[in-house]
Amino acid sequence: MLHIRTYKALLTLVALAGTGVSRAQTTDRIANAAIVAQNCVEGATILPLLGGPDDAPIIPVRVEGHDAAMYVSPLFGHLFVRNAGAIWFIQGPSHPMIAQDQTDAPTETTRVDTLEIGPIVLHDLVAERYDDGPLRLLAGKPLVGIIGRPILQHFRLMLMLDVPHEKLGLLAWQDGPQCAAGPEGLFTRKPEIIDLDQEDRITAFIDNHPVHIRLDPDLVRSALPRETVTETLASAADLEKDQPVVTKFGTLQRGVRHRFNDLRLGTRDFGPTEFLVLENLFDGALGASFFRHEVALIDFHHGKFLFAPSTSQVSQPDLGLHFDASHEGIATVHDTPREGMNGRP
Repeated sequence: MLHIRTYKALLTLVALAGTGVSRAQTTDRIANAAIVAQNCVEGATILPLLGGPDDAPIIPVRVEGHDAAMYVSPLFGHLFVRNAGAIWFIQGPSHPMIAQDQTDAPTETTRVDTLEIGPIVLHDLVAERYDDGPLRLLAGKPLVGIIGRPILQHFRLMLMLDVPHEKLGLLAWQDGPQCAAGPEGLFTRKPEIIDLDQEDRITAFIDNHPVHIRLDPDLVRSALPRETVTETLASAADLEKDQPVVTKFGTLQRGVRHRFNDLRLGTRDFGPTEFLVLENLFDGALGASFFRHEVALIDFHHGKFLFAPSTSQVSQPDLGLHFDASHEGIATVHDTPREGMNGRP
């Protein structure tokens, strides 16, 4: 199912060690990464990211034999598609999906005959068809939907997101005694490793308080539910001093931009960090403001999230491309946390 270029391809994807790491350490880790990839990666494909550093991850695909593009986000619990010219999906039973703000978003269940992701060819996939207004094009390719975590989980694929180098990788891992240490060895800079819980969330520490956080690179800015914040992190009076924002999910929701004193993920301390604090969210989420400076790997099968810092080499401008658009204050932005369509029935 997977085209294999093994470790040579993978080494173009993982972050090369930089600041604070000696040349000797870098050389050693590159050599080790080559061995790990050769012994433990059954297959891998690497795709270019088509947008800018704050755009959602978008990759080229072929759908029903036609060139297209799709968003990718591990937040979503479904494959979503839309009609686009010659790419057309049959109508199926309609039903509401619950959006992140707990409003209904209507979709229709349909099937995708063929989805090609690089050399990976998938057939007869269940999907949700949605109507999302005007069709967007990127590099001449219609944006026809979003790939969520079920495809990754079903085929036991690891997702490596390398926004700093404009790449996305899908890896098939080989379990066995020599690979028991997991994919940490693929990184040429030692990564942080955090467990995923049963709902594929990580635990972050914000101002020393544990908070469940989802992974959603489709968001421009990380976000937290207001209820979570006012329980332990900041008072309502504190939030009243912040810049107000309005975001759109199923409906318009009010919130603020709040800077917390400290964000810690695993043993890494990120210092003062800004989050959107929004009403009616199910969970918090890490957005593109985090992923643009990290090489990240999500291993759903083993329940691990790995990430290491990297210097951005992105040359493309931001195009304002996200699965959902929203508004913050007067200016149009794309802060769109959702669980909705993320898989809550």
